[in-house]
Amino acid sequence: MKFASTTALALSLALAAVTVGAASPAIAKKAPAEDPNKPKFSPAFVAAAQPLQKAMTAKDYVAAKAALPAAQAAASTDDDKYQVSLMALIIAQSTNDTAAEGPAADGVIASGKAPPEQLAQILDMKGRIAYNANDLRGADAAFTQLVQLQPQNGDAAVLLAQVKTREGHTADALPLVDQAIQAKKTAGQPVDEDLYRRALSIAYDGKMPSAVIKYGQELADAYPRADIWRLALQTYRDTSKLDTQTDLDLLRLMRATNALAGERDYYDYANTALNKGFPGEAKAVIEQGMSSNMVDNKSLATSKALAEVKQVAGSKIAADKADLPNSDKRARASADGKQALVIGDAYLGYGEYAKAADLYKVALQKGADANIVNLHLGEALAQGGQKPAAVQAFALVQGPAQPVAAYWTIYANKGSAPAAAGAK
Repeated sequence: MKFASTTALALSLALAAVTVGAASPAIAKKAPAEDPNKPKFSPAFVAAAQPLQKAMTAKDYVAAKAALPAAQAAASTDDDKYQVSLMALIIAQSTNDTAAEGPAADGVIASGKAPPEQLAQILDMKGRIAYNANDLRGADAAFTQLVQLQPQNGDAAVLLAQVKTREGHTADALPLVDQAIQAKKTAGQPVDEDLYRRALSIAYDGKMPSAVIKYGQELADAYPRADIWRLALQTYRDTSKLDTQTDLDLLRLMRATNALAGERDYYDYANTALNKGFPGEAKAVIEQGMSSNMVDNKSLATSKALAEVKQVAGSKIAADKADLPNSDKRARASADGKQALVIGDAYLGYGEYAKAADLYKVALQKGADANIVNLHLGEALAQGGQKPAAVQAFALVQGPAQPVAAYWTIYANKGSAPAAAGAK
């Protein structure tokens, strides 16, 4: 990938160029009240620059190139060097002389006389030229200086991040993308989806689980589409060591957000649910896959494992459902809340959210693991339409389940929109 050049640079530089006037007594004898910021050109440079200025005014760049060496040789003050380097840069850009652009830009920068906005533009150009020439060190140096000059320039931070990534400095790249994200937020502007995706990609490639969670959640919160939910949740699954229960809760969220995609997802979910003792949930997931054309009869015919899960789950549902009322009573009568949690989960799998929520509250009263129970209570409330109450339950979850609760909170607040056209 190449960085696009800054097309408006030559014009802005030309407008910013200070006209070099003819030699006059005012140059040799500065009046006491003279502006201290006024350029200080040497008489020798003023004389040598006249043919160059004349040629450039006429846009005769052949003549300008011929007159340039004499002006460069006569330049002695910082203002001389700035002006002649600026002229050299305008000539290089106007004649598409890319080889001359870099040295001319270096001269402008080295003079120390470029105004901040112009310096930023030149650094941007210099970094792009170096990057496109595969000079990563030069690109790094230019973009680093640009970011230091303009900390709120998110575009510059992203450019430097891309250079850092190519250099293999992933840990340095991520804070730069975050800097661009924060610059947007500070300015009260929406953060581009691409910025969040870039941060998530860097975190994922760099095997940074906590950063994957952070940017996955920010991405899903800002763009809660089905394809975004899948990206955020699948990268979380890939980079975090989840226990079976946490993974099941994450798969439940993928189902709720329409983020399951492909036979493998439906098999993982159904098999996990079946192994946890929830045949109703397992069968419902496979049937959902079939209704959405993610799983078809051909898949069931060719995938022995998937067909077996469906068959085993189906064979257990009748007895499981028939026993639920008695199990419910036993759970309520039990001294601890473990059974109430299990039966609540069974109701959750059958989509009976009100009954599930009621038993989860019993489980809490009887001392079951509050983090797991509040997570599942929030799931039942969220899917049952009680979003504010769900958010309150999720807020109580701590420990390993907290990231999943945070994802579920986003769902409770934002839901899930269809995937964008062409999204994968």
